[in-house]
Amino acid sequence: MTVRKTTSGLWTSLLLAGLLALGLAAEAWAQALPQMKLSDDLDRPGEGYCIDVLGVGPSARIDLPLVVHNCLPDLPRVDRHAIFEDGRIIFPAFNACVTAFGVVSPLPGAAVILRPCGAQESFLPADRLQKFERNPSDQLQLADTTLCLTAGPDAARTFSASDRWRTLTVEPYATAPAALSIWD
Repeated sequence: MTVRKTTSGLWTSLLLAGLLALGLAAEAWAQALPQMKLSDDLDRPGEGYCIDVLGVGPSARIDLPLVVHNCLPDLPRVDRHAIFEDGRIIFPAFNACVTAFGVVSPLPGAAVILRPCGAQESFLPADRLQKFERNPSDQLQLADTTLCLTAGPDAARTFSASDRWRTLTVEPYATAPAALSIWD
């Protein structure tokens, strides 16, 4: 599903509340909750890869780096819901934003983590490391850098033999393969 930029997080909250109230079927949930998905399905035809937090529900580990995981379109997961709004990739379930890790600025290959949106923390100026913009190649480029959000080239199985995961880092946009760095 394509992630659409909204003008307000209020719309997203209302949509989620409405869907909960209506008790929609799992398939409708999956279609209604957008995820940050790679444009290329890679080795998961018809499913693709989406940005994911390790764990599910109460076992979600937002203290660990984000990964990309096969999207699981038939399994609705509110904790995978992400919106691209005002240059930030927001995960409403965690009230947090995708953040490139860096002491003052990120280096190529830096991990991507979740931090409170707009945070100013010791050694991590998260606010500056949370702003992304679509560049002319349609990659999500970290503002004021030459780095873009990039999935790793290798996939491995998870705890389930049918599921796969990849790393998620920021890499120089000029050398990042399109299949691994263009997001819907």
